[in-house]
Amino acid sequence: MPQFLSQQTLKGAVKRLAASEAASSLADYLIFKRALKRLNDEAHQEGATPIAAPPHVVTGMRSKVFVGAINELTSRLPSQGDEVITNVDNPYYVPFGADRDATRGYRTKKFPSNGSSDTVSRWQSRSLRPLALVPDTSPKAYRLERRSAQELESFFLREGAGSSSGQRPRLLDMAIWWFRFTDLAQHFQTDVTPETLISAVITDFALNEEEIAGIFSTDSADVAENDAGDAGIDDELELDDDTDEEGEA
Repeated sequence: MPQFLSQQTLKGAVKRLAASEAASSLADYLIFKRALKRLNDEAHQEGATPIAAPPHVVTGMRSKVFVGAINELTSRLPSQGDEVITNVDNPYYVPFGADRDATRGYRTKKFPSNGSSDTVSRWQSRSLRPLALVPDTSPKAYRLERRSAQELESFFLREGAGSSSGQRPRLLDMAIWWFRFTDLAQHFQTDVTPETLISAVITDFALNEEEIAGIFSTDSADVAENDAGDAGIDDELELDDDTDEEGEA
């Protein structure tokens, strides 16, 4: 039987991410992280001849791995694959710090062309940028710069920001958002717990120790019983087109 995270669970996770200290640009960084993971997975597909994964992500509307990563992390519509979404005015949503965001987390259909790539381009003048431009690339390509936990904290968290809960984004809440459209029974083939979701999102984004320690809270002790597992799973899950002020996508 198909099993999805309940709307109550998703709404709570989005609300906490929206009020967290995370900058909305954390989503841009995670999009590049996810794209790099996809490139690595493609280079090591079972049965295929192993090849070296590109050490960088090419941006632009024609970069399917880049557009696909954007869709995976921010699309408000399920099953969009690697194609640009054009049939909805605001098809994307960024939950991180959405309460402080001028657009409350919504992104237009232009997001793949002038969203994350433009944000990362502006980072290039900052000494602690976590992504660096690969010289002489067109379309522009970016590679990861290894940063310490403290540097990542300084870059992506807004301590004391207005309307902030004063809390780091919880890794579990990011995982709940990440698996918002996923049939958990089919995907995991086992009972789903908060630890299951956290472990999976770490793998899917290839998060390293510095990123986890510098950006996220790994505490799931305050999660109610119906936030994961059978008590928090519904047979169907849809994200409404209309979003309330609490940040529900």
